Amino acid sequence: MKLADLADDDSSSADAENFEAKMQVKTWPALRMLVVDFPKPFVDELNTFIDDVVIPDDKDFGHSLIGQIRQDEKSKQLAFPLEGHEFAVEFKKVLNNCATVYIQKAFNRKSIAEAFEAWTVHSYAGDYNPRHSHGCNTPAGLSSLMWLKVPDSIKNLKLDSDSSLHHASGLVDGWTHFSWGLHSTRDLFRLKEQAQESMQPVEGKFLIWPNWLDHEVFPFFTEGERRTFVANFNIFDTMQEKQKYSNVLKEHNKQRQELSS
Repeated sequence: MKLADLADDDSSSADAENFEAKMQVKTWPALRMLVVDFPKPFVDELNTFIDDVVIPDDKDFGHSLIGQIRQDEKSKQLAFPLEGHEFAVEFKKVLNNCATVYIQKAFNRKSIAEAFEAWTVHSYAGDYNPRHSHGCNTPAGLSSLMWLKVPDSIKNLKLDSDSSLHHASGLVDGWTHFSWGLHSTRDLFRLKEQAQESMQPVEGKFLIWPNWLDHEVFPFFTEGERRTFVANFNIFDTMQEKQKYSNVLKEHNKQRQELSS
């Protein structure tokens, strides 16, 4: 086949069997996120545990966080136990299973993910969370969130082709925004790939992502609680590595208790 044959506008002139130029489109993904939709009974059970245990315990976790959760007397960031309660122990197994499946399937790593800290965020009108990422204790780690309560003003927002931020619409009030690059929406027209996404909170939706991912929560200005569960995960490549870490952590905690006594 000659160059003139390939340049011919008449596609019938090109015999597919004799077309020797090989083409392919390569894609290098920048982000993989796990999305799980938990059923309402599961969400109700988790909210009940938070109402009956987490809120009464009132263990402030704000000292470790940058969330500006302070506009209401009920605005709080509270430590969520991952042990010491039957429900917490079982729930941690669910978290670990989801995170381990994610790391193994999305990244083809035969690794183990384990939640090592968790908390709940109880936001009200005016509360917000600045752009940030999370830390962990291993070279690679995961972060997650689950929306548990969403105010009606956010929940009932219906998006369509005319939805826009113009005219101070408040379209993304209370949404969570993820950023994994410096591209803007205008750059899509310049053939640059998407590098940010705003997500509308949906009760029961659980997200897991690499802990380096920047994210923020926009404020909202209507009645109701915006409740979120958050957890961070360490990643271990072997069970031996996980056990070694557990032993070191136990010894560290033991020394801290001895020093404080």
